[in-house]
Amino acid sequence: MAEFNLHARLVKSEAEDATPILEPFAEENDAVTLTETQQIDQSPDPEIVTPNEYLEIEGIEEFADVYTSLNGREEIADLALWGPTADRFPIPVEHYALQQIGNPELYEFHALDGQVTLVIAESKEEFMQLREEVPSAALG
Repeated sequence: MAEFNLHARLVKSEAEDATPILEPFAEENDAVTLTETQQIDQSPDPEIVTPNEYLEIEGIEEFADVYTSLNGREEIADLALWGPTADRFPIPVEHYALQQIGNPELYEFHALDGQVTLVIAESKEEFMQLREEVPSAALG
């Protein structure tokens, strides 16, 4: 098990192989491991590639650095922030919506920038509760 998982779905016209995108993070940092699974659901969109490769990451600082580096890149369609070996479940939340969280003591918070904070749940149940409490427009 890893503390965090990060899986990138790719824009088919930009990239079809996740290894060249993800591998540098694993090579640069001992807390990041590139691995594979068959347990990731394929995207129904034919323009989106769902690779089997994903990152296992130990440490919130390392996770935040990788997430920030990948988020917004043109070859990345979306980033799944938890997976088959994750122990913790982060979700980016716009700062203005943090007040919507009913039980903030259940979560750890890690600011990414002046607008977004990673809210980290310790279980899938807490993660799902958080998704219900925060408006979907504020999940970033």
